[in-house]
Amino acid sequence: MNSLIQGTIGILVAESHGSLPFTEPDFCRKLCIIGRRQNMTIYVFCPTWVHAGRIGLPGYTYEKGEWTKKWFPSPDIIYDRFFSRDSRQQRRKQRCLFLLSEKRPFVYLTRGLAGKWAVHQALSKSNDIAPYLPETAKYEGATQLSDWLSSHGGEAFLKPQNGTHGKRTLHVKVSSAGEGLLIRGRSGTNTVFRRIFPCRADGYEWIDKFTQNKNFLLQQYLKLNSSQEEPFDIRVLMQKNQKGVWSLTGMAVRAGRRNSLTSNLHGGGTAHEALPFLIREQGKSVSNELIILLTKLSQWIPGYLESHFGRLAELGIDFGVDREGKVWILEVNSKPGRSSFLQIGDMKSARKSIENPIHYARYLLLSKPRE
Repeated sequence: MNSLIQGTIGILVAESHGSLPFTEPDFCRKLCIIGRRQNMTIYVFCPTWVHAGRIGLPGYTYEKGEWTKKWFPSPDIIYDRFFSRDSRQQRRKQRCLFLLSEKRPFVYLTRGLAGKWAVHQALSKSNDIAPYLPETAKYEGATQLSDWLSSHGGEAFLKPQNGTHGKRTLHVKVSSAGEGLLIRGRSGTNTVFRRIFPCRADGYEWIDKFTQNKNFLLQQYLKLNSSQEEPFDIRVLMQKNQKGVWSLTGMAVRAGRRNSLTSNLHGGGTAHEALPFLIREQGKSVSNELIILLTKLSQWIPGYLESHFGRLAELGIDFGVDREGKVWILEVNSKPGRSSFLQIGDMKSARKSIENPIHYARYLLLSKPRE
C-alpha cells in the first residue's frame, strides 16, 4: 500500500428500511475494508442525505468491525450503485448529484448505460457483435405482436426496457389450435405465472394491461434450456483493474428452476461453474470453443460500449447458448451483481469482483482525469 495515495469515494445507494438505512450493506462493507487498505476513505450515502449550503454530507463507513455514521467531505469519486426505477427517486438522485457537483468537482467511477434498447442499437452497429444479438424491436402493441408471432414461429419474448432480475418478462406462444395464446412469465414481484387465453384478442388485451403503457422490448424467443429443461445463461463479469485496463474477472452459469422462464438468481436460480456445465450440455470440444468465443465477445463489448456511452468501470454480460451451440448476447448490465462466484466457490473471482472497483478508483485518483 502506498501511504501517499489518498482520496474519498462515496458509494451512492438507495435508502432501505432495514437495520441499516441503505441497500447492499454487505457489498459496501467489503468495499470499505478494501479501501482502508489502500489508504482511501470509503463511505456510503443516499440521495436525500445531500443538502444545499452544507459543507460535506453524512454517511456511513465500516471501521473497527461495525458501521459508524460520520460527517464526510464531498467525494472525489462516486461509485453509483443506486437501484430504483421510481421516477421520483431518480429525480432525487439527479438533484443529489447536481448539489454535489456544486460543492466540488467529482469523477464518476462509471457513467453507466442507457436502457436496453439503446444498448442493443449500439451493439447492432458492430459487424463483429451484431450476429450474436437476438432480433429485437420496441414493443408497440397487439397488431405488431400478432404480425411478429406470424413471422417468428408463433412465439415471442417481451421484457421491460429498464427491468432487472427477470421481472415482468413474458413468453407468448400461439396455442396448438392456432386460435389462442399461452402466456407464461414473471410478475413485478418476480412471481411465476401462467395464463391461457382461448381467444387471441383477450390475450392481447391482457398483455397491453400487463405492459401498462411502459416501454417494453419484443424479441425472438430463444430456447435456452438445458437438457434438464432448466433455463440458463452465462454471466461474464468484466472490470477495469488497477491499470485501468479491462479484464475478465469471472464466468459462471446461472440456471433457473425447471420449466421456468428466466435463470436469474433473484428468481430462485442457482449458479454453476461454466465449463463443467457446458461440457454436460455440449460436450468437451464444443464447450472449449464456446469458452473461447464467450471470452472474445466479452473483451470486445466493453470498449465498444464505452465509445457510445462514456467511461465504464464494470459490466455484467449475459450470454445464452441454444441447443445447437449458437451463442446469443442477452443483456449487458453496468451495475452487475457478483453473488454467483460465491455460490460456485470461486473465491478468487469473488474477491477480485470487489477489489477491482477500488483498484480502478485508485487508478483514477492517480491519473486525475478531467471530464
